[in-house]
Amino acid sequence: MLVVEDDAALLEVLCDQLRLLGHTVVAGRSVADGIQQLRDAEFDVALLDLMLPDGSGIEILRRIAEEDLATEAIVLTGYGGVDTAIEAMKLGAYDYMTKPARMDELEVLVQKAGEKSRLRRENSSLKVRLGQQERGFGLITEDAGMKELMATVARVATSDLPVLIQGESGTGKELVARAIHTASPRSAHPFVAINCAAMAEGLLESELFGHEKGSFTGAVVRKAGLFEVADKGVLFLDEIGEVSPAVQVKLLRAIETREILRVGSTRPVRTDVRIVTATNKDVKTEMQEGRFREDLYYRLNGLTIRLPPLRERRGDIALLARHFLDRFGAKKQLTPRALDTLTAYAWPGNVRELQMVIHRAAILALKDTIDADDLPLDVRDQGWKAAAVRTSMSLADIEREYIETVLRQNEGHRGKTARALGIDPKTLYNKLGPERPRKKE
Repeated sequence: MLVVEDDAALLEVLCDQLRLLGHTVVAGRSVADGIQQLRDAEFDVALLDLMLPDGSGIEILRRIAEEDLATEAIVLTGYGGVDTAIEAMKLGAYDYMTKPARMDELEVLVQKAGEKSRLRRENSSLKVRLGQQERGFGLITEDAGMKELMATVARVATSDLPVLIQGESGTGKELVARAIHTASPRSAHPFVAINCAAMAEGLLESELFGHEKGSFTGAVVRKAGLFEVADKGVLFLDEIGEVSPAVQVKLLRAIETREILRVGSTRPVRTDVRIVTATNKDVKTEMQEGRFREDLYYRLNGLTIRLPPLRERRGDIALLARHFLDRFGAKKQLTPRALDTLTAYAWPGNVRELQMVIHRAAILALKDTIDADDLPLDVRDQGWKAAAVRTSMSLADIEREYIETVLRQNEGHRGKTARALGIDPKTLYNKLGPERPRKKE
């Protein structure tokens, strides 16, 4: 903490009391002192007197704003200086107090301001780490296994080796495919992607290989297939495990001969494409059970890349969450409690699910921070259970925390809370105890 106050006696009392509360305190008695201290060290909180011998504490506040420091300022003013204190608030001060300041009130303000400062530092750190990522690959990670995987991608990208990407839905298989294209000699040519699971057999064949005019009802013009569109580039076949046996035969021929036949044509068309495929299925099992051709599997599987689910790379969750907040343009910060909850959740929908959860929280959170209460109920519920295992919380503690969260969501209304929890109001009364009378405004 930085405390700038020209009254020597008050400065000594403030510093002594704040040190007793566990803060590391640096003192100053003028604007020049305060500015110099800000140059010399980083502070979570600055307690600034507005009336100083060589100017106003607002000058120190302006310096904090100009240099975009993470320091949160609390200004001290006499009763007659409230208008100036409000001006300080407009310049970015966290709050103000009138003299004489009560230490219990000051302690609460300092704790809250310190927490906001730490949040700003953590989010700034996440932004720096995001900036250090390999943006060309589009993958955000600090996970050692993922970095090793991306090093493999970088090496294989320079060849024409076919790549099979395996991973659960939402893990970023298409991002890896695009990374291969970006780092390859084919990067100046098209990257063409198709989801094989989204199309019926006949339509998929027409999309891949094209068709001649009049080859079927509705074929009013000749259409080039994706093999032709992707010529000299990369063709990404997503969900390759869903392709029918009939189309598998034609895919195999196209890959082996580098020629395709448009639907309704007998004249082959030469193509030069690199094939990258992806699936969330175990293709070996599909092959053993007769649903996937063995010869096609070996044509596609020059190298298999297995993407881990998000639950196996939990260290990336905070980094990804900050990345999505930045992408959505949300000027909000995640509290430590929210980050703990996100990290504890299993993420069955992987990165795609995390993206939607952060987008929802960024829209619905009413404050400039996103807390655990702003996250979906299923994320909070599973997160608390996992946290309980880690911290040895009792079942009663988990239940109490859960009930109090739902109570806050319903603005303290016990009847609505009981309905939301699906319990009798008397049961809720017994669990929470008598309702405390509200303070009169």
